Amino acid sequence: MRVIRISQINNNIQSNRKKVNAKLYAERASAPRIKRNRPRSEDEKRALTQITKASVERAKREGKMKMIGKRKMYYDASE
Repeated sequence: MRVIRISQINNNIQSNRKKVNAKLYAERASAPRIKRNRPRSEDEKRALTQITKASVERAKREGKMKMIGKRKMYYDASE
């Protein structure tokens, strides 16, 4: 049986990190968007809608988001 120390694993990760990251970035450059493989369920859609509406309302209350037209908003992301 082969014995491997955690330090050997960490050294292997450190030595290969740049090469692996470069390969991942190169692969994603051609198709930057990762597409979903399954459709969302009705419950998941409802939950995401509620989360989004709550975050928009919170931003409006805190003054970070303002309506500047019928269909246009201004969002101050500086804070």
